[in-house]
Amino acid sequence: MNDKPVIPETNKKWMTDDKFVYIDRIYGSITGQDRLVLKNGTTYEGRIEKKSIKREDGTLGHVYFANNKWFDRLGMPIDKPNNLLTRKNDE
Repeated sequence: MNDKPVIPETNKKWMTDDKFVYIDRIYGSITGQDRLVLKNGTTYEGRIEKKSIKREDGTLGHVYFANNKWFDRLGMPIDKPNNLLTRKNDE
């Protein structure tokens, strides 16, 4: 039996038509349980935080923070957003 994790096809970031790298990616489910699949195919066992952001048009959105990395609402890796809302800003 093969104990090697299976890496989802959607964990590929295509660089060109025939070259790609594997990335970490967050997946959601209809039960609301988010999971972070690491680029090696294993599942991150730590906490996944959902953080609020304020978009340019003034509406609210969200990003995720897990394993010291940031992810957009589609679960794709991003740089740390500069429009995070904190409790201090919300008052």
